Amino acid sequence: MSSTPCYSFRATIDIAGINPYIDVPPEVSRALGKSGPIPVKGSLNGSAIKATLVPVRQGRHRLFINTEMRAKTGVKVGDEIALELEMDSKPRVMPMPDIFKESLDRNQEAKAIYEKMPPSHRREILAYLNSLKTPEALERNIGKAIASLLKKK
Repeated sequence: MSSTPCYSFRATIDIAGINPYIDVPPEVSRALGKSGPIPVKGSLNGSAIKATLVPVRQGRHRLFINTEMRAKTGVKVGDEIALELEMDSKPRVMPMPDIFKESLDRNQEAKAIYEKMPPSHRREILAYLNSLKTPEALERNIGKAIASLLKKK
């Protein structure tokens, strides 16, 4: 059982551009007591989720309802959903595939560019590489990632 408070509420999914989201109730944002991004865990319509609340304005937060969440729960824009959220204090570390680490070690220029990237961009790269199903796809896409990093210099 968790020792952090859990907040339950209902919200209707809206959309900003192509991104479905819900606005967290102001009392929940205040109770979480943090103005920046807040890592959370909990449930969406009873299905377990991990996400990050994004600050939007005046101490308020937004939760983007990503593709994985929508696929797991079958929800769509306009649906009312039930959420239970609590702060997630566990560090979120995305593993780096060994072959990507070896490639960066062999290419110090790409490694320096990668290490200067914001953590969110590094996580995006790692999440993509970790999602690949075959060693061949991983190797092929690591080559593309290194080429893309070198174009950013």
